[in-house]
Amino acid sequence: MDLRSAARGFLAFLLSVPDYAGRVESSCGEVSCTGSRCHGTCSLRIRDLRQSDSDVYKFRFTTNQPGGEYTGDPGVTLSVTDLQVKVSFPHPTDPTWTKLECHSMCGLAGDPPYIWFRNGMKGRQGVKYKGYIQSGDSYSCAVEGYEHIRSPLVYAPKTPSVTVSPSGEIEEGSSVTLSCSSDANPAAKYTWFKVDTDRSSRKMNQGPQLVFKQILTSDSGQYYCLVQTELRQASIWITIHMKYGPKHTSVCSNPSGEIEEGSSVTLSCSSDANPAAEYTWFKEHEVSVKESGRNYTITHITSEHEGNYYCQAHNAIGHHNSTFLFIQMTSSSSHPAMVAVTTIAVLLATILLLVFLWMRRKKASSKEIGQGGRPDAVLEVRHRKPFITNPSFTKTHDGNDRLVVVSLVSFLLYNSSPVARRDCTSLCLTFIKNSPNFNPCPRFGTF
Repeated sequence: MDLRSAARGFLAFLLSVPDYAGRVESSCGEVSCTGSRCHGTCSLRIRDLRQSDSDVYKFRFTTNQPGGEYTGDPGVTLSVTDLQVKVSFPHPTDPTWTKLECHSMCGLAGDPPYIWFRNGMKGRQGVKYKGYIQSGDSYSCAVEGYEHIRSPLVYAPKTPSVTVSPSGEIEEGSSVTLSCSSDANPAAKYTWFKVDTDRSSRKMNQGPQLVFKQILTSDSGQYYCLVQTELRQASIWITIHMKYGPKHTSVCSNPSGEIEEGSSVTLSCSSDANPAAEYTWFKEHEVSVKESGRNYTITHITSEHEGNYYCQAHNAIGHHNSTFLFIQMTSSSSHPAMVAVTTIAVLLATILLLVFLWMRRKKASSKEIGQGGRPDAVLEVRHRKPFITNPSFTKTHDGNDRLVVVSLVSFLLYNSSPVARRDCTSLCLTFIKNSPNFNPCPRFGTF
């Protein structure tokens, strides 16, 4: 095989590599031989060099003789480097004032000047570029005379984007991944934050992805991805709406407590759910539905309505039952009867106290009379007119003490309810049974 055939074989190999397609060509000159030794020159040209072209290149040819294969070792090392733009901020308090510096890994002969390009347009000359970097601007540099070979663009982050995987509705307990991306150079750094109810931000993760292995209802809310480079920062917001079944289902009644017979009561049900729950009412030990809807009103309540009630909240995700609410009815006549009983008990206690005081007074008076004294004028009660029901009983006589007691009883009866007066009649008669012709309560007639 001659050198030209070897060169064509090597070219065919390079052309089979996609990164070299359309960018390589080879050529070989005439071969001269002296005896058994031959000499020739072949060349390989690569256009539009890239950093990925950096490698070791070797030339190999094969003859038609056994073992006639030769590889040129150690080969040729090709190193390709881009011009790089370094970014710095000479004034930390002013992040918009930026210094750019064009930098090369290769030593360029003659220290050639650099050309700067802003948004693709040729601009200043020099190794450094200082100025205000505006959002949306891009910068690159090149060696003068090689303007077609420019450094990679330097620019602030473009508007970020967020994707949710899997897409569609998010159900509680599923795995969810939020991914943030932005076109930026230098490469951007990503940070995820969650906005709490008090509008404060809480850092969730450093990196372009935020992963929920088993997402909870408490994870619902607003999030934002912060994209930062040396030049500028940008952010994007996203709201997670969680779908979940009803929870925290509860019931209450209005009015609360015991319900009076014949009145009405309204039961209300509430639950936390997304989508919003629908409600169905049941009574314990009964299969049939009592009512549908958030509220259930029972009018003209009777003893048949007593029992435990509960509601069921349900949506497309699931359902949840509330605890029991016991409805108890009370008779409409029980309240006045309780008042009457209480009044009678108070009156009875008062009468017993008065009797006790009267007996002590009577006993003391008897002792004074036996010792030669005279009984006190107990009936000095003209300043106590409300206690005297009949002025004819204000005279002092042997029954004065009894008269005072009976007059007090009469006053209490007069100022009590009809039920109390009626029930106290027997008590009044009992205290004066030794004087059957004496009427202690003239205002109420003869008993």
